[in-house]
Amino acid sequence: MTGEVCHIRAQSSGGPRFDSTQTEDARHAFANLILLCRRHHKIIDAEPGLYSVDTLEEIKTIQEEHLGRPEQETDGFFAKVLLNAMSRIETRNNTGNVVIGSLGAIVAGTLNFKGSGKAPRFQTAAGTIGADQEASRYVQYLIRQYNQFASADTSRATKFNHAVISKNIESRFRSSWRDTAMERFAEVCVYLQERIRKTRVAKSNSVKGHRSFSTFEDYTRETKRAP
Repeated sequence: MTGEVCHIRAQSSGGPRFDSTQTEDARHAFANLILLCRRHHKIIDAEPGLYSVDTLEEIKTIQEEHLGRPEQETDGFFAKVLLNAMSRIETRNNTGNVVIGSLGAIVAGTLNFKGSGKAPRFQTAAGTIGADQEASRYVQYLIRQYNQFASADTSRATKFNHAVISKNIESRFRSSWRDTAMERFAEVCVYLQERIRKTRVAKSNSVKGHRSFSTFEDYTRETKRAP
């Protein structure tokens, strides 16, 4: 069984049930968190009108009364651990899944995996760009377009590094593009599209009336038609 710590009121602007009046401390406090399975996490974020703040708080209260106990002072500490505010996460004798980081959060510090069996397999969490095949393919397409255009610029003073654009995304969105929440997919796309437009090749294409990249909708249709 895999549990995911979810924000009742979203942790970032544009997210489901985001409350702009909420303080950062309150946003990441125990009271604003709810533990869900991966499937239901995706469902409630996809239908914020149906799963409102009041609804989720009521569900949390019912479950706490049935299975839990009143909130304690130490819960705030464990909430921070689960939100990757601590530098060390440890699991022993695990033969299933471990989810570390969710919806754009990044892990501070080093993760060490030790085992005598198979090597650990890393998989992006549900609700992230990397977990959505079409979104993932489109972001990779935009990155390829940027790298192709930018590397063709012979006026560059330094050698072009293909990995820099991914690092720039990580710096801007505070996580790798694969681990960034799907709710920020459009932001990532706009950022990459703007970077493409600023290249010399794209500017030349614009003058000639040629486009330098396909929209997400066009790219999806084109890839579905491809043999």
